[in-house]
Amino acid sequence: MSTTTTMTEEAWVHYHDGGIPGRRRVLMGTASKPTFSELPRIDFQRIYSDDLSDRQQLAKEVGAACRDVGFFYAVNHGVDDSMLKETFEASRKFFNLPTEVKMEVRSISRRKARPQYEGRYIAPRFPPSHKLTCPDLKEGFLMGEDATDPEQNRAVTPSTASPRNQWPTHPSALFWRPAIYRYYTAMYTFSKRLLGIFALALDLPEHAFDAITTHPMTNVRAVHYPPQASEADVGIGAHTDFCWFTLVCQSHTELPALEVLNANGIWVPVRPEPHTFVVNIADFLKLVTGGTWQSTVHRVRNMGGEERYSLPFFFSPNEDARVSVLEQFRKEGEVYEEFGVGEYFQQRLDIDRTTHLGSEEGDEK
Repeated sequence: MSTTTTMTEEAWVHYHDGGIPGRRRVLMGTASKPTFSELPRIDFQRIYSDDLSDRQQLAKEVGAACRDVGFFYAVNHGVDDSMLKETFEASRKFFNLPTEVKMEVRSISRRKARPQYEGRYIAPRFPPSHKLTCPDLKEGFLMGEDATDPEQNRAVTPSTASPRNQWPTHPSALFWRPAIYRYYTAMYTFSKRLLGIFALALDLPEHAFDAITTHPMTNVRAVHYPPQASEADVGIGAHTDFCWFTLVCQSHTELPALEVLNANGIWVPVRPEPHTFVVNIADFLKLVTGGTWQSTVHRVRNMGGEERYSLPFFFSPNEDARVSVLEQFRKEGEVYEEFGVGEYFQQRLDIDRTTHLGSEEGDEK
């Protein structure tokens, strides 16, 4: 949970950045810094252009948003709107199922040897009245890469031969797997295109990241946020994501629930907009750009009295890939080591398990 406190007449916002607790002073008036007050809106029709110059111009705008904000709206993304609508309808239907049906795929085990979580249902956690620190108010279903799921077309090897996703088998829930996989496939395809735009934005060849994303780490998180009854409640606490980038499709609510923290410690609302994804840079891309691109703190507070549904899609390089700070961001005299993607992912999971986020399930929006 994020909090704002006053210390010697100064207000501070508390959060987790890269899994580490931090705080930011709230700056007002003459003390405030130049920063963003809304998210950039970028027209993504050009991602499908056969003209490289169109894609380069798109990349230029994306690069500016990644440096200055870390978040942007991808407008006119080209993913089928009817499929997205059907996925939200399926999400509402799934979370309205009887608890015992959803709990069939409730997992309390953790596979320490694997940095990805197996697909499973996360039951809602509501704040006990006697607790000062409230848990996140949400329920969710998580699925990740699984070579034994034929929908993913991944090679089954000795290291990937064990099932990692769990799917409900009750007749009333059989709609769920195909609905999630339609969404997964569309988001995966769009993400692979977006990867090329990120490469161009970093002055790299368009396919520079292809070699480390042949079997990328991916997650779909279907999340239901019930209305929050108190200002002290939070859907998910202030944090940064620990992947390469995240795509978020959020249901319409009159009041925005997703909020992004700017340099002045002000929470900027991210309103649901039709025909858009919310895209945010995460910790991996911040690391490989030497901190030039922003992995921006954000949270969810669903205070509008409505049910909210969100479908974040998380994308990272191959689990066995090794990455480092890109050459153009290195400083003379500094030593830069490679780090394993899966190893870093596991370290972040271990950190979050010991923090006040209590994040069995990782980051969601």
